Amino acid sequence: MKLNTCRALLLAVAIGAALAVPAGAQDAMFIDFGDSAQPTPGNYNHIFVNDTTPPNPDMTNPFDDVLFIADLIDETGANTGISLSAEGFFKGSNQSGTTAPTGDAAIFHPQATRDNAFGHAGPFGTNPLTPEALLTFTGLNPLNTYDFTFFASRVGLSATDIRETEYRVLGTPNNTGALLNASNNTSNVAQLLGLSPSGAGEIQLLVDPGPNNSGNASIFYYLGALRIDCIPEPASGVLLMLGVVGVLMVQRHRGAGRRA
Repeated sequence: MKLNTCRALLLAVAIGAALAVPAGAQDAMFIDFGDSAQPTPGNYNHIFVNDTTPPNPDMTNPFDDVLFIADLIDETGANTGISLSAEGFFKGSNQSGTTAPTGDAAIFHPQATRDNAFGHAGPFGTNPLTPEALLTFTGLNPLNTYDFTFFASRVGLSATDIRETEYRVLGTPNNTGALLNASNNTSNVAQLLGLSPSGAGEIQLLVDPGPNNSGNASIFYYLGALRIDCIPEPASGVLLMLGVVGVLMVQRHRGAGRRA
């Protein structure tokens, strides 16, 4: 009886340890979207949307540039092997975001929250429309899931100017993603949780105006900063647990043979 109790305790401890094993664990990644004159210090990745190629700005074709990071770093500075390309944003940043993020937005550096990539689905001077932007992530682990936390801020607006932005997975209908009103925002974030990459390790996200975007004829939308968290697959932990169970079963079988 005592031996069986000991084995049961050992099995419980083994299961707990196995489930705690982070298979493919990875530190968070932070990305600052905005102006090349406003980089964020520390281990941030940067997408610079302002047009730096003469003639500046070149408004004849807002889709001729695809901004690309070949190998994102995580918050420790380690390379992740994950790449990001961004396209469809207006060729110029907005630098009127908050410099004092609070609440849920406090995870982002103030330098990252002060500027934005943006687009507009309505007229904005004589500029071509930029009704949606596309983010493409590759090199993700298909066995893991990923949490995306978005922030955007455009301060100094009236209460009736609602610049809601939608973040959604490519292929899903409008108004089914995460929504965030950038107007005078200092603390709120939007999240897409538990996203699974394709078998090729890819996730594509669309950024466009939300359904409640109103009060401004240009229909602006924004993305200032992004955090990505990797949720490890539990396969290694499960395999460890099964191995321990197998060892215990063999021991039990041998003990039963000796008693016979």
